[in-house]
Amino acid sequence: MLFYLTLYYRYHYYFYKMTDATKTIHRDFLFVKSEYKLIKIILGDVLFLSGLRDYTQIYIKGKNTPLTTLQNLKEFEAKLSANEFIRVHRSYIVSIKQIDTITRSEIIMGNHRIPIGTSYKQALDEMIEKNS
Repeated sequence: MLFYLTLYYRYHYYFYKMTDATKTIHRDFLFVKSEYKLIKIILGDVLFLSGLRDYTQIYIKGKNTPLTTLQNLKEFEAKLSANEFIRVHRSYIVSIKQIDTITRSEIIMGNHRIPIGTSYKQALDEMIEKNS
């Protein structure tokens, strides 16, 4: 009897762990710590993120200066939706909705020019093909 109960609980434990891992979280905003404050960022307003080693600068539509936070770009890449954001360079993640022009070597968003890394070019081309 104890053997069957153990199998029953193991099955349900692993079943729930697997369903938790496959859930995708769609976020409309993030809270980011900057200058000893937690700031709510609406993801629809984000132009792009620029990585500076352990820091990330977040450029937001309508704001002149970027928001700087002590999180690296890899952590943000894991939190952001792949349908809305794409990494185009070792130091840049851009919002797909905010792109104005794409050339061979850079992305233009308003006054900002973001380089395209060679190792990220294929993923960008696939995104362009999917959205064309």
